[in-house]
Amino acid sequence: MQKNILKFEKSKIIKSFLLLATVSISACAVPLSGFNNTTETQSLATGDKIDLTEIQTSNQTDELDAIDIINRSKRHVTRSGEIYMMRGLANVFSRGIDEMAEALRERGIDASNFSYIQWPEIADDIVRRSQTKKLSYPIIIVGHSLGANESSKFANYLGERGIKVARVVTFDPVENGTVGKNIAKVTNYYLPKSEGNQIVAGEDFTGEVENIDVSNNEDITHTNIEKNEAFQKKIISNVLELSTKKRKRVLVSSGR
Repeated sequence: MQKNILKFEKSKIIKSFLLLATVSISACAVPLSGFNNTTETQSLATGDKIDLTEIQTSNQTDELDAIDIINRSKRHVTRSGEIYMMRGLANVFSRGIDEMAEALRERGIDASNFSYIQWPEIADDIVRRSQTKKLSYPIIIVGHSLGANESSKFANYLGERGIKVARVVTFDPVENGTVGKNIAKVTNYYLPKSEGNQIVAGEDFTGEVENIDVSNNEDITHTNIEKNEAFQKKIISNVLELSTKKRKRVLVSSGR
Protein backbone atom coordinates (compact mmCIF):
# COMPACT_ATOMS: atom_id res chain seq x y z
CA MET A 1 0.00 0.00 0.00
CA GLN A 2 2.78 2.42 1.00
CA LYS A 3 4.69 1.63 -2.22
CA ASN A 4 1.57 2.34 -4.30
CA ILE A 5 1.07 5.71 -2.61
CA LEU A 6 4.70 6.71 -3.17
CA LYS A 7 4.47 5.58 -6.79
CA PHE A 8 1.31 7.67 -7.28
CA GLU A 9 2.85 10.79 -5.73
CA LYS A 10 5.97 10.36 -7.86
CA SER A 11 3.78 10.03 -10.94
CA LYS A 12 2.06 13.37 -10.17
CA ILE A 13 5.38 15.18 -9.90
CA ILE A 14 6.63 13.65 -13.15
CA LYS A 15 3.45 14.73 -14.97
CA SER A 16 3.93 18.29 -13.77
CA PHE A 17 7.55 18.35 -14.90
CA LEU A 18 6.51 17.12 -18.33
CA LEU A 19 3.90 19.88 -18.58
CA LEU A 20 6.43 22.49 -17.58
CA ALA A 21 9.09 21.21 -19.95
CA THR A 22 7.54 23.17 -22.82
CA VAL A 23 8.42 26.44 -21.12
CA SER A 24 11.78 28.11 -21.73
CA ILE A 25 13.46 28.66 -18.38
CA SER A 26 15.53 31.43 -19.92
CA ALA A 27 12.37 33.46 -20.45
CA CYS A 28 11.70 33.61 -16.73
CA ALA A 29 12.67 36.88 -15.12
CA VAL A 30 12.65 35.47 -11.59
CA PRO A 31 15.91 34.00 -10.21
CA LEU A 32 15.58 30.60 -8.58
CA SER A 33 18.69 30.64 -6.40
CA GLY A 34 21.16 32.83 -4.57
CA PHE A 35 18.46 34.35 -2.37
CA ASN A 36 18.91 35.21 1.28
CA ASN A 37 15.48 35.11 2.93
CA THR A 38 16.58 36.92 6.08
CA THR A 39 17.58 40.15 4.38
CA GLU A 40 14.54 40.36 2.09
CA THR A 41 11.74 39.42 4.48
CA GLN A 42 12.82 41.26 7.64
CA SER A 43 11.42 44.53 6.28
CA LEU A 44 7.99 42.92 5.83
CA ALA A 45 7.53 42.25 9.52
CA THR A 46 4.97 44.16 11.55
CA GLY A 47 5.85 43.10 15.07
CA ASP A 48 5.86 39.31 14.69
CA LYS A 49 3.53 39.42 11.68
CA ILE A 50 4.38 39.50 7.98
CA ASP A 51 2.70 42.29 6.03
CA LEU A 52 1.90 40.70 2.67
CA THR A 53 1.00 44.09 1.19
CA GLU A 54 4.66 45.11 1.49
CA ILE A 55 5.96 42.28 -0.69
CA GLN A 56 7.89 43.65 -3.66
CA THR A 57 9.68 40.64 -5.16
CA SER A 58 8.85 37.09 -6.15
CA ASN A 59 11.68 35.86 -3.96
CA GLN A 60 10.02 37.32 -0.88
CA THR A 61 6.80 35.50 -1.76
CA ASP A 62 8.50 32.18 -2.38
CA GLU A 63 10.42 32.19 0.89
CA LEU A 64 7.40 32.68 3.16
CA ASP A 65 6.59 29.69 5.36
CA ALA A 66 3.16 28.45 6.38
CA ILE A 67 3.65 30.09 9.79
CA ASP A 68 4.17 33.44 8.05
CA ILE A 69 0.82 33.03 6.28
CA ILE A 70 -0.88 32.00 9.52
CA ASN A 71 0.57 35.01 11.37
CA ARG A 72 0.02 37.48 8.53
CA SER A 73 -0.83 41.09 9.30
CA LYS A 74 -4.43 42.07 8.54
CA ARG A 75 -4.11 45.80 9.02
CA HIS A 76 -4.99 46.40 5.34
CA VAL A 77 -8.22 44.36 5.52
CA THR A 78 -11.43 46.33 5.02
CA ARG A 79 -13.67 43.56 3.68
CA SER A 80 -14.85 40.18 4.94
CA GLY A 81 -13.46 36.85 3.81
CA GLU A 82 -10.28 34.80 3.70
CA ILE A 83 -8.86 33.88 0.29
CA TYR A 84 -6.24 31.13 0.01
CA MET A 85 -4.37 30.92 -3.28
CA MET A 86 -1.94 28.11 -4.06
CA ARG A 87 0.89 28.05 -6.56
CA GLY A 88 2.02 24.85 -8.27
CA LEU A 89 5.36 23.15 -8.76
CA ALA A 90 8.46 25.39 -8.64
CA ASN A 91 6.37 28.51 -7.85
CA VAL A 92 7.74 30.44 -10.84
CA PHE A 93 5.15 28.96 -13.23
CA SER A 94 2.18 30.17 -11.16
CA ARG A 95 2.84 33.91 -10.95
CA GLY A 96 -0.76 34.62 -11.94
CA ILE A 97 -1.72 33.38 -8.48
CA ASP A 98 0.54 36.02 -6.95
CA GLU A 99 -0.92 38.69 -9.24
CA MET A 100 -4.49 37.93 -8.18
CA ALA A 101 -3.60 37.82 -4.50
CA GLU A 102 -1.90 41.20 -4.74
CA ALA A 103 -4.86 42.69 -6.62
CA LEU A 104 -7.25 41.41 -3.94
CA ARG A 105 -5.13 42.80 -1.11
CA GLU A 106 -5.15 46.19 -2.84
CA ARG A 107 -8.95 46.01 -2.59
CA GLY A 108 -8.91 45.36 1.15
CA ILE A 109 -9.25 41.56 0.96
CA ASP A 110 -7.37 39.14 3.23
CA ALA A 111 -5.74 37.15 0.40
CA SER A 112 -2.77 34.82 0.93
CA ASN A 113 -0.63 33.22 -1.79
CA PHE A 114 1.68 30.31 -1.05
CA SER A 115 3.05 26.97 -2.27
CA TYR A 116 0.63 24.05 -2.55
CA ILE A 117 2.70 22.04 -0.06
CA GLN A 118 1.84 24.45 2.76
CA TRP A 119 -1.94 24.07 2.88
CA PRO A 120 -2.24 21.38 5.64
CA GLU A 121 -0.70 23.58 8.33
CA ILE A 122 -2.73 26.58 7.17
CA ALA A 123 -5.91 24.47 7.14
CA ASP A 124 -5.31 23.35 10.72
CA ASP A 125 -5.05 27.00 11.76
CA ILE A 126 -8.39 27.72 10.04
CA VAL A 127 -9.97 24.83 11.93
CA ARG A 128 -8.54 26.08 15.25
CA ARG A 129 -9.86 29.58 14.66
CA SER A 130 -13.28 28.25 13.67
CA GLN A 131 -13.59 26.75 17.14
CA THR A 132 -13.33 30.22 18.69
CA LYS A 133 -15.38 31.90 15.94
CA LYS A 134 -12.42 33.88 14.63
CA LEU A 135 -12.92 33.11 10.96
CA SER A 136 -13.99 35.69 8.42
CA TYR A 137 -16.33 34.37 5.76
CA PRO A 138 -16.48 33.70 2.86
CA ILE A 139 -13.69 31.16 2.62
CA ILE A 140 -12.42 30.88 -0.96
CA ILE A 141 -9.68 28.60 -2.31
CA VAL A 142 -7.87 29.07 -5.63
CA GLY A 143 -5.09 26.93 -7.11
CA HIS A 144 -3.01 26.33 -10.24
CA SER A 145 -1.51 23.02 -11.47
CA LEU A 146 -0.48 21.02 -8.37
CA GLY A 147 -2.10 23.85 -6.40
CA ALA A 148 -5.30 23.05 -8.30
CA ASN A 149 -4.96 19.37 -7.34
CA GLU A 150 -4.71 20.35 -3.70
CA SER A 151 -7.55 22.90 -3.80
CA SER A 152 -10.29 20.28 -3.67
CA LYS A 153 -8.42 18.42 -0.90
CA PHE A 154 -8.01 21.66 1.07
CA ALA A 155 -11.72 22.44 0.67
CA ASN A 156 -12.75 18.89 1.61
CA TYR A 157 -10.58 19.01 4.72
CA LEU A 158 -12.36 22.17 5.87
CA GLY A 159 -15.81 20.98 4.79
CA GLU A 160 -15.48 17.71 6.67
CA ARG A 161 -14.83 19.75 9.81
CA GLY A 162 -17.92 21.89 9.41
CA ILE A 163 -16.30 24.91 7.78
CA LYS A 164 -18.25 26.23 4.81
CA VAL A 165 -16.24 26.96 1.68
CA ALA A 166 -17.97 29.45 -0.59
CA ARG A 167 -15.92 28.93 -3.73
CA VAL A 168 -13.13 26.77 -5.14
CA VAL A 169 -11.48 27.86 -8.39
CA THR A 170 -8.90 25.64 -10.06
CA PHE A 171 -6.63 26.26 -13.04
CA ASP A 172 -5.69 23.14 -14.98
CA PRO A 173 -5.15 20.44 -12.35
CA VAL A 174 -3.12 17.42 -13.44
CA GLU A 175 -5.47 14.84 -11.96
CA ASN A 176 -9.18 14.36 -11.32
CA GLY A 177 -10.62 15.74 -8.10
CA THR A 178 -13.68 15.11 -5.97
CA VAL A 179 -15.49 17.59 -3.73
CA GLY A 180 -17.76 16.90 -0.79
CA LYS A 181 -19.96 18.58 1.77
CA ASN A 182 -19.99 22.24 2.83
CA ILE A 183 -18.58 23.46 -0.51
CA ALA A 184 -20.93 25.79 -2.35
CA LYS A 185 -19.43 26.13 -5.82
CA VAL A 186 -16.45 24.81 -7.79
CA THR A 187 -15.13 26.19 -11.08
CA ASN A 188 -12.40 24.28 -12.91
CA TYR A 189 -10.69 25.88 -15.93
CA TYR A 190 -8.87 23.03 -17.63
CA LEU A 191 -7.05 21.73 -20.71
CA PRO A 192 -8.18 18.10 -21.11
CA LYS A 193 -5.59 15.43 -20.35
CA SER A 194 -5.76 11.73 -21.19
CA GLU A 195 -5.63 10.73 -17.51
CA GLY A 196 -8.48 13.14 -16.71
CA ASN A 197 -8.36 16.43 -14.84
CA GLN A 198 -11.95 17.36 -14.09
CA ILE A 199 -13.57 17.88 -10.71
CA VAL A 200 -16.61 15.82 -9.84
CA ALA A 201 -19.19 15.88 -7.07
CA GLY A 202 -18.91 13.37 -4.25
CA GLU A 203 -21.95 11.68 -2.70
CA ASP A 204 -22.41 14.34 -0.02
CA PHE A 205 -21.83 17.35 -2.29
CA THR A 206 -24.89 19.57 -2.71
CA GLY A 207 -23.34 22.57 -4.43
CA GLU A 208 -22.49 23.38 -8.04
CA VAL A 209 -19.55 22.14 -10.12
CA GLU A 210 -18.57 23.57 -13.49
CA ASN A 211 -15.71 22.22 -15.57
CA ILE A 212 -14.78 24.72 -18.28
CA ASP A 213 -12.78 23.31 -21.17
CA VAL A 214 -10.57 26.15 -22.48
CA SER A 215 -8.75 24.14 -25.16
CA ASN A 216 -10.55 26.04 -27.92
CA ASN A 217 -8.28 29.00 -27.14
CA GLU A 218 -4.88 28.12 -28.62
CA ASP A 219 -3.19 30.91 -26.66
CA ILE A 220 -3.93 29.22 -23.33
CA THR A 221 -1.35 26.75 -22.02
CA HIS A 222 -0.80 24.99 -18.72
CA THR A 223 1.76 27.60 -17.67
CA ASN A 224 -0.23 30.73 -18.51
CA ILE A 225 -3.83 29.73 -17.83
CA GLU A 226 -3.88 31.40 -14.40
CA LYS A 227 -2.43 34.59 -15.94
CA ASN A 228 -5.37 34.98 -18.32
CA GLU A 229 -6.71 38.50 -17.77
CA ALA A 230 -10.37 37.57 -18.30
CA PHE A 231 -10.21 34.72 -15.79
CA GLN A 232 -8.40 36.90 -13.25
CA LYS A 233 -10.97 39.68 -13.56
CA LYS A 234 -13.81 37.21 -13.08
CA ILE A 235 -12.29 35.75 -9.94
CA ILE A 236 -11.61 39.17 -8.44
CA SER A 237 -15.16 40.26 -9.28
CA ASN A 238 -16.64 37.10 -7.73
CA VAL A 239 -14.63 37.57 -4.55
CA LEU A 240 -15.81 41.16 -4.20
CA GLU A 241 -19.42 40.06 -4.78
CA LEU A 242 -19.20 37.47 -2.01
CA SER A 243 -17.32 39.77 0.36
CA THR A 244 -18.81 42.67 2.30
CA LYS A 245 -17.31 45.86 3.63
CA LYS A 246 -16.43 45.72 7.29
CA ARG A 247 -18.09 48.19 9.59
CA LYS A 248 -15.79 50.75 11.13
CA ARG A 249 -15.80 50.78 14.90
CA VAL A 250 -16.99 54.07 16.32
CA LEU A 251 -15.60 55.04 19.70
CA VAL A 252 -18.21 56.86 21.78
CA SER A 253 -16.90 59.26 24.37
CA SER A 254 -18.39 59.05 27.84
CA GLY A 255 -18.01 62.81 28.24
CA ARG A 256 -15.90 62.44 31.32
